[in-house]
Amino acid sequence: MKKLLLLTLAFTLFTCSGGDDLNNSATNSVFQGEWSGTFSGDDNGTWTGTVDENGNIIGVAISTTFNDTYTASGTFSSDGNVSITVGSVDTGALFEGQATSNTVIGTWVNSGAMMNGIWSGSKD
Repeated sequence: MKKLLLLTLAFTLFTCSGGDDLNNSATNSVFQGEWSGTFSGDDNGTWTGTVDENGNIIGVAISTTFNDTYTASGTFSSDGNVSITVGSVDTGALFEGQATSNTVIGTWVNSGAMMNGIWSGSKD
């Protein structure tokens, strides 16, 4: 009977431990919010994006060189590494960089078009 009571108590403590709170805080990215910036080099323009609580970014890049708008998506990892694909994976550019809680800076390359440059931005 004592073993059954102890098992019941242990099970109750385990199921009421609030584990969901731990999961929510672990996925709350310090980078979450609205971001914007510029890119330059073989192409020039501006970019904007929204980083969600998991560090995923979705946005657009607007090329002044080609007068076109491209979709952008990628990630801000918990250690600040940033990787964003602009345009399609096959023909677009890869923007990589390092972020702090409110700034980002890096380089971009479009291997297919043999273009590259730098980019930067900040949290709005």
